[in-house]
Amino acid sequence: IDLGTRDAVIDAHRRAEAAGWPIHKPARTTWRGTPLHELWLRDPDGTLIEVYARLTDAELAEMPADKEPVFLVR
Repeated sequence: IDLGTRDAVIDAHRRAEAAGWPIHKPARTTWRGTPLHELWLRDPDGTLIEVYARLTDAELAEMPADKEPVFLVR
């Protein structure tokens, strides 16, 4: 599900957490493959749901040299 912005992905993480939804992978920015801000949730049947936003050019410019994920929430 494309939410459009990094802030929307962070908000989705916080809302899922508050609602008690299972978070498979917390909100983070990934650089390998298609760079995305992403969040992985599980629905009640156990199906994984990817919530994401593509990076802007300015966000792409912030890519770390090691390309390790950057977590967006604590």
